[in-house]
Amino acid sequence: MGSFPTPRPRPRPCSHPMRNIATHGGLWPVATGVVIAALLGMLVWNINLRGDIDDLEEQLSSLLRDNASLRENANATVYQLTPTSDAPDNAHAQAWFSVQGSGVLSVANLPVLSEGRSYQLWYSTDSPTTPIPGGTFGVDDTGQGFMLIPSDVGVIASIAITEEPVGGSQAPSGPVLLASDVSGARG
Repeated sequence: MGSFPTPRPRPRPCSHPMRNIATHGGLWPVATGVVIAALLGMLVWNINLRGDIDDLEEQLSSLLRDNASLRENANATVYQLTPTSDAPDNAHAQAWFSVQGSGVLSVANLPVLSEGRSYQLWYSTDSPTTPIPGGTFGVDDTGQGFMLIPSDVGVIASIAITEEPVGGSQAPSGPVLLASDVSGARG
C-alpha cells in the first residue's frame, strides 16, 4: 500500500485571550481607544478647571473692589507696631488714627516697669530731625496699656516706643521696643 502523507500538525489554540488579540492586531485599537478616552477626560477636566479659575478671579476682583471701597470710606486707619530685638517676642501694639487726626495706641505683653520708669511714644517725620516726643504710659500686670494720641502732632512717617524716665524725655534714651511705618498718618 501506498504511503499516506504525514499530517501537518494543527496549530494549537491559544489558551490566553490577550495573546490572541496581540497576535491578531487587536491590541492597538483597544489601547488607542483607552488613550483617546483618557485625553477626552483630561480635556473636560481642563475646561472645568478654567471655569473654576475664572470664578475665583471674579471673586478676588469683587473682594478687592469691596476692600478699596471700605478703605475709601473708612474713618480710621490701623497700624501694627512690631517688636524689635530689645522687646519681648510676643510684645505688640496697634495705633489707630482717625481721619480727624487723633488716635489711640494700644500695647500688649510689655513688661511692667520699675518705679520711676514709663513707656514713651515717639513720632518721626520725613525730615531727618530728632523724633518728636509723645506721651508716656504704663502697663497693667498683664502687660496691657493704652494712650490717646492728640490730633496736633501733624503728618508723621513712623512711630516708636521706648522705655524712658517717668514724665518722658526730649530725645529717646532707651532702645526702641516697638515701631511701625505709618507713612502720612496724622496725629
